Amino acid sequence: MSVPKLFLAAGAVTLAGALLWWWATYGDVIQYGYLSLGEAGRCLVGDSDICALAKALCLGSHPRTLTAYWTSAFWLGLGVLSLGLFAPTSRKKRHVSIVPSEELTSP
Repeated sequence: MSVPKLFLAAGAVTLAGALLWWWATYGDVIQYGYLSLGEAGRCLVGDSDICALAKALCLGSHPRTLTAYWTSAFWLGLGVLSLGLFAPTSRKKRHVSIVPSEELTSP
C-alpha cells in the first residue's frame, strides 16, 4: 500500500473516530434539547463556553471513563486525510529507448 493511501485510511479512521467520540459526548445533550445539532456541531471543530457547559451537563449520563471530546482529534484526522489527498504518488519511472526502425533509416 502506498503512503498516500495509508494517510487516506488513517485520516478517514481518525475522522470517523472523532465523529463517534463527538456524538458520544454531545448526543444526549442534543437529544435532551440543551443544544441544537448546529450548536453542537460547532463543538466538533472548536471549543467555546457553550461546549464546555454541554460537556459538564453530559458528565452525569456518561461513565466516568469516557473522556470529553477533544476538538483536535477532528483537525488531526482532517490534516492526515488531506496529506493523503495531496501527497505525491510514487510512480515507477519508465525508461523508454527509441530505436530507429529500418523504414526511417533507409534512403
